[in-house]
Amino acid sequence: MSERPAIRLAGVSKMYKVFPTRRGRLLDALGLSRLFLRPQGQPRQFWSVRDVDLTLPRGARVGIIGRNGAGKSTLLKLITGAIAPTEGEIEVNGKVQALFEAGTGFHPEFTGYENIRASLTYQGLDVAKIEAAVEDISEFTELGQFLGQPIKTYSMGMLARLAFATATAVLPDILIIDEVLGAGDAYFLSKSSERMRRLVENSGATVLLVSHAIEQILQYCEECIWVERGRIVRRGRALDVVNAYQSYI
Repeated sequence: MSERPAIRLAGVSKMYKVFPTRRGRLLDALGLSRLFLRPQGQPRQFWSVRDVDLTLPRGARVGIIGRNGAGKSTLLKLITGAIAPTEGEIEVNGKVQALFEAGTGFHPEFTGYENIRASLTYQGLDVAKIEAAVEDISEFTELGQFLGQPIKTYSMGMLARLAFATATAVLPDILIIDEVLGAGDAYFLSKSSERMRRLVENSGATVLLVSHAIEQILQYCEECIWVERGRIVRRGRALDVVNAYQSYI
C-alpha cells in the first residue's frame, strides 16, 4: 500500500459573500438576510480559491507565489483548517505548524516566556521538553530580558523572532509559513535562513512557503506553485515556475 500524502486537496473552492452594506453583513450573520434584504442589498460572490486539486507527498518543499489577492493565504488557511472550504475535500496527514504573521496566537498581555510555554503546551510537549525548547528559543531570539516583558511592548521584528523561533522549536510533520520570514532585520533573516535550512533538509518535514521574496522560494523549495485568481496556473520545478511568473508580471 502506498504511503498517504501529507496534503491532498480535491476540487477545493472557497467563496465569500461580499455585501454592499454593514447591515447586510449583520443580517446574514443572524440568518435573516432572506427576510429583510432587498434585491439591491443582496451580496455578490467572491471566489478566493476555485477548483484546486493538489497532492503533496511527505517531505515535499513547495513554494507558493502569486500577486496580492491571488488566493495564496486563503489556500494555506484551508489546509490548516483555519477556514472551511465551500466545496471540495481536504486531507491533511500529520501535525501542522503554521506561521501566518508575527504574533498570531500570542496574548499581548502575556510575557514572551508565558506565550512560549502556552504555545508549546498546546503542541503537547511535556514539562522537560518545554524547558529545553524555552532555552533554545531564548538563545535563538537573543531577546534577553524582553522575554520577561508583555509582548504588546515588542516591535514587529521582535515578534517575528519570537514567532519563528517558537514555531520551529518543535519539528512538525508539516510546516506552513506565510511571509513571516520577511518581517525581521537582516541579522534575523540570516539566522532564520540557517534554521530553515536545517529544518527542511534534516527533519523530513513537508514545507509550504508563501513569499514575495523569490530568492527565499528558490533557496528553500524544490517545487513551486503559481496561483492566479484562486487557481493553480502552473506547478513545477521552482526555477521554471519562478521564471514564468516573473515574465508574466
